[in-house]
Amino acid sequence: MKELFLQLQNLFSRYTVSNQHSLSQFPSFFRQICKEFTDLLAQDRSPLGNSRPSAILEAGVQSCLTHFSLITHGFGSPAIIAALTAFQNYLVEAIKGLDKMFLSSSNSHPSGESGTKSTDKEAKHRK
Repeated sequence: MKELFLQLQNLFSRYTVSNQHSLSQFPSFFRQICKEFTDLLAQDRSPLGNSRPSAILEAGVQSCLTHFSLITHGFGSPAIIAALTAFQNYLVEAIKGLDKMFLSSSNSHPSGESGTKSTDKEAKHRK
């Protein structure tokens, strides 16, 4: 378990607040962390039923994941992967929303008419 925490600590140390250029980068930052954690869990080769797949991960990390799999009856890692995938999808949509917001604020329309058309479309879309 200690090895898993060391790997996660190493992962988080690569992403510090000082490395981020702006607040808009945080969804991308968390999406990358979730993706890497999901990839780690996807490499789990815990025995399920009669299957005994060969290990890909280090023995210490695999033993922690196997223990977690055993205490959750094999549903732990797939459940966390599903939750992280849903969270990643949310982050993708948040990134799209932030991109739209930053693009619309940087591309202010000189005439009020084109701005009201897009506002009307957004209002209809919300309903």
